[in-house]
Amino acid sequence: MVEPRSSFVDTEAIRLHYLEWENQQARGTESLQAGEQDMSDSVPIILLHGLNATADTWRLVAQRLCHYHQVIAFDQRGHGLSDKPERGYEMKTVAEDIVSGMAALGLGQVVLVGHGWGARIALILAAHHPALVSHLVLVDCPHMEPRHWPGMTRELFIRERSPQQNYVSRAAYLAAFREELRDCWSPAVEDIVLSYVREYPDGHLEDLLRHEHQRQIREALWEDRALPYYSKLTCPVLLIPAADQPQPGEEPPNRLENAAEFAAAKGYIAAQVARTIPRCTVLWMPNTLHDIQLHRPEVLVDAINHFVR
Repeated sequence: MVEPRSSFVDTEAIRLHYLEWENQQARGTESLQAGEQDMSDSVPIILLHGLNATADTWRLVAQRLCHYHQVIAFDQRGHGLSDKPERGYEMKTVAEDIVSGMAALGLGQVVLVGHGWGARIALILAAHHPALVSHLVLVDCPHMEPRHWPGMTRELFIRERSPQQNYVSRAAYLAAFREELRDCWSPAVEDIVLSYVREYPDGHLEDLLRHEHQRQIREALWEDRALPYYSKLTCPVLLIPAADQPQPGEEPPNRLENAAEFAAAKGYIAAQVARTIPRCTVLWMPNTLHDIQLHRPEVLVDAINHFVR
């Protein structure tokens, strides 16, 4: 297993923590397979985690991607070990944090991969800074704005958060995640989800993302309009929804009350979005959890490598 280097980068606005996996081929630790091209000079890959996660969420993916690429996963503003300022959680501000972090690290053009909320940040970054992104990968991106979810209101969306009873102890917290991620649970996944929280001497846990900052992020998500960004993308784009491809003439569900209905809605919206992106490929992943990077990391790595090559 390739272990990353943990470090910090200072920008004018914020101090960001990141994990870096060196390009193993460039270091000479990986030999080429027959027929493979030398990718030691390949474009770096930047990984952006989802809401309430950390850079560690990418460990299973990054340790494979780094065979041919330098890989950097940031803790975004308010998350993990990065700075947690009281304000500045608007989508564009968070995207500009990553741009500043890349510049401070001396990075030019990159492959940009985002998951969930992080995919929306990646989308905004690519739309505003097209010269910085060679390829864009949106992993189960919430294309459908929450204001359009049946029965959803602004107050309900902003106040939505994890049940507090799951945080009374490490055992309770892990039990909730083990149930949610039962199809992919492992000691490695357990270590990853524990990186999302801080454990106190009395045994209770709290999210590293503070409640007030999560509220500001949800407010920004509610106000943001994603659709105008897609037509501005100039690089090749890979959409990876955790959903099945909708059939011709199939209508979206009129309710979103269970996982199957959410998956159907995600598939329908992803198909609509794909038609607005000039250079777009879609990898449909039905029967897959939202956390694709934990559930099917090998499939995700193969898709990214094939897309970039």
